[in-house]
Amino acid sequence: MDTIVANATAWGRSAIAVVRLSGPTTRQILDEICRARGGFPPARRARLAVLKDSQGPFDEGLVTFFESSASYTGEDSAEISCHGNPLLVERLIASAVAAGARVANPGEFTRRAFLHGRMDLTRAEAVLQAIEASSPEGLRIARSGLNGAVSGLVEGLRTELTDAIAEIEARLDYPGEDLVFQEEDQLILKLNHAADRAESAAKSYQSGRILVDGATVALVGPVNAGKSSLFNALGGSDRALVSEIPGTTRDVVERQIRLGSVSIRLLDTAGDREARGLEAEGIALGRRLSEEADLLVVVVPAHKPDEGRAILKRTQNRDRVVVGNHSDREGAALEIDGLSLLLTSAKSGEGLQALSDAISEALVGELPGGASLVIASQRQRDLLFGVARQIKEALHAFEGDVGFAVAAELLYGALTPLDELIGRDSREAVLDALFSRFCIGK
Repeated sequence: MDTIVANATAWGRSAIAVVRLSGPTTRQILDEICRARGGFPPARRARLAVLKDSQGPFDEGLVTFFESSASYTGEDSAEISCHGNPLLVERLIASAVAAGARVANPGEFTRRAFLHGRMDLTRAEAVLQAIEASSPEGLRIARSGLNGAVSGLVEGLRTELTDAIAEIEARLDYPGEDLVFQEEDQLILKLNHAADRAESAAKSYQSGRILVDGATVALVGPVNAGKSSLFNALGGSDRALVSEIPGTTRDVVERQIRLGSVSIRLLDTAGDREARGLEAEGIALGRRLSEEADLLVVVVPAHKPDEGRAILKRTQNRDRVVVGNHSDREGAALEIDGLSLLLTSAKSGEGLQALSDAISEALVGELPGGASLVIASQRQRDLLFGVARQIKEALHAFEGDVGFAVAAELLYGALTPLDELIGRDSREAVLDALFSRFCIGK
């Protein structure tokens, strides 16, 4: 296997940068590109060294060597801390390449950790989530994965299923023997519990994804409903023009905000109406981006609710929060066609906290407790749903006329996605897709 090298810190000028090496010739490469004071550094002990290439010394840095038995990747590896000038980082990487290394692919360090048994796939995904988490709650989910919460679920389900299969096969193989079997009700109860655990974890994905990755929320509604005023109020400063003149917002304005535990990309879209030219193009762009949003905040002028009927009908099948803005104006309605309006006034501040809470609640629901398992991987979600489905089909067979033999075969089928979850049986294409999302150097 090749020895790989990469910059492990964000590109740009900084106080220090860290360059990583991993592979069988790490020690030899270090001997060529570093001259450590006091000789080659003892394992896991940083030592000051002169960094050099074919043209001579070019920087000083700290070199730390890790033996394969105690390294992140399961191979001999090293980390070199140098001054954080990109020119120096490029020169250090070039020096390592000249000495026999090659530049790492995205995620290759973590992929090697997986291949050498340092972590399973659920922990590898948690590494990526820890890098990408957009909120403290997202970091908690990543930490839970790194600590083995998903792996623990998988191993627990596997034990329960293999025990159930053994029980069923014993019934098939030794029907006349004087053996002690579980009561059928108890076996059914345990299998139902296993299916519920798998399904519950899978259903947490939507909230988990949003807590880790963040969400996109679009403000939509007719012209002069006060979308831009709410956009400014939710963000805490003026970013969008506000005017009584219809059609002031002609483009999509966006900003990054945090509501509760969720990092949100908030979009202010052009008012919904018949238009021409540039305004029509802005309205079309807003609709396209709104289609991709996780949640719509439909803003209706509370004092003129009829103007919101068209957009309420168009968005009736979307996840949305319906707002009646301008609640401070005379004649503000509480509902439209039986649909309650969350009353707000961007001018007075009325209802803004309630709106913030409603958006957060609509995106993630009630936040999971400390003991709850929340996942943020679509791959894990799909496989866990597959496990639950197989168990339920086995229960149907077990309780019906199909019989024990079919039930056992279906339970065997549930073991396959469990193995895929942790990477016991992973195709190369799956690994390529997963690790390609990582940054180079991790």
